[in-house]
Amino acid sequence: MRKSMTELKEEMRAVARGERRASPLPAAPLLAALSREALDLLGVLLREHPANVTELVTLTGRAQSNISRSLQLLAKHRLIRLVREGREIRPEAIAKSVRVDLATGTYETTPLSETAAA
Repeated sequence: MRKSMTELKEEMRAVARGERRASPLPAAPLLAALSREALDLLGVLLREHPANVTELVTLTGRAQSNISRSLQLLAKHRLIRLVREGREIRPEAIAKSVRVDLATGTYETTPLSETAAA
């Protein structure tokens, strides 16, 4: 079911106020993006908390162009955020887990802040 722009704005406001959770997202694009390399990259972000992309390249041994593409894809799916600090970009994991509903073909993420409180 498609939502109008007004409905989407109201949902975003309610989520920001903490009154409700965001609607589940289509799972197929996320599942296609979660390659072994992407999962390894997420693991490094969650365990090591690199200060910037350069440090992440060093930790993984992967090419910077490869890392940058992977980070953009993970950010698109709301698993990480890319924080600009001057000329550096700090990749930051924002999701601890992903729950896929196979019946509806959607997914929801569990933010790191929720798991820390639990």
